[in-house]
Amino acid sequence: MTFDNDVELALAAACDELEMTRKDMIRLIMREWLEGYGFLPVHELDEGSDTEGSA
Repeated sequence: MTFDNDVELALAAACDELEMTRKDMIRLIMREWLEGYGFLPVHELDEGSDTEGSA
């Protein structure tokens, strides 16, 4: 899949900065967009929380 040149440049810059592959970056962007617009449930991971397991 290819995008307009400006999107490709932005995608490449994000991949470099976050040290992610292009495929993983597109997956991340899609997941966040779908969660943000309510198409997917939001999964918040809080692995280091002191209150983990507490109600």
